[in-house]
Amino acid sequence: MRPDIILVVDDEPVVLKIVASILSSAGFEVLPAGSPEAALAAARLHPEPIQLLLSDVVMPGLRGPDLAEALRSLHPETAWLFMAGLPDTAEVSERILDRGLPFLSKPFDARTLLNKVEEVLGRRSLAAAAG
Repeated sequence: MRPDIILVVDDEPVVLKIVASILSSAGFEVLPAGSPEAALAAARLHPEPIQLLLSDVVMPGLRGPDLAEALRSLHPETAWLFMAGLPDTAEVSERILDRGLPFLSKPFDARTLLNKVEEVLGRRSLAAAAG
């Protein structure tokens, strides 16, 4: 069985690398992207279903929710999970939390990340992978 594919998008290279590493170590196939534009390009080139978009909310260009909407036309099966370092902003409140969309507040640890991914994907086996 192929691993689930997660498109990870963050404009902070260190965050992108750490998150991608945690998810890869847990057995996911990770498509890392340093910008919304790179994420859409990767999605266009990826013929298989992408199970999850894990995206920062605030990035130059498209915001996370806008990226998710654009991705929907390419991969309608993709679930969404958003993350942000400033969860108290109006944008996060109005576009993510008030709509009940899955959200992670930065910083987070590996266990928290994997538990949230598990929740969004509807799985119960990832928590052990965090150690």
